[in-house]
Amino acid sequence: MTPTYRTAGRPAFRNASVAALLLSASALAGCAGHIPPPEISYDDAAPAVLATDPPKPVQVVELPKPLPLPGQLKPVGKDGKPEPEAVDPTVRVNQANAAARMQPVRDGFINSMQVYPFVDGALYQVYASPGQITDIELQPGEQLVGSGPVAAGDTVRWI
Repeated sequence: MTPTYRTAGRPAFRNASVAALLLSASALAGCAGHIPPPEISYDDAAPAVLATDPPKPVQVVELPKPLPLPGQLKPVGKDGKPEPEAVDPTVRVNQANAAARMQPVRDGFINSMQVYPFVDGALYQVYASPGQITDIELQPGEQLVGSGPVAAGDTVRWI
């Protein structure tokens, strides 16, 4: 007896499954409803109108008020005329620096911290001790002027 080999062909169950698949797909397609798309009128388009921007809110800008600080008031002579300036330019520069210098005062301390009011162009005098840390806190918008930060060993910038 010779062995029989199964050959790739079309078995009977494949024909029945293909027929059942086609029948169920056509039944589902027949049940699906057809909804027409909405009708859109393209002729009644509204013209484009340029909308105006809402008004911007008012920005309040506060102008700086000059403070009458004791070291920065100009002295007036006895007759109401200003005192004459010194002839030597180094003396004039030293007088201007002394007038602009903000020195620590007893009333300016808050919990062992000296607090200075900010005045544009003023020179602030800070006393520091070797081996101790001195913090200088700047207000928003203030910055150090120079090529880099001031370090503990930077004695060139000390006055």
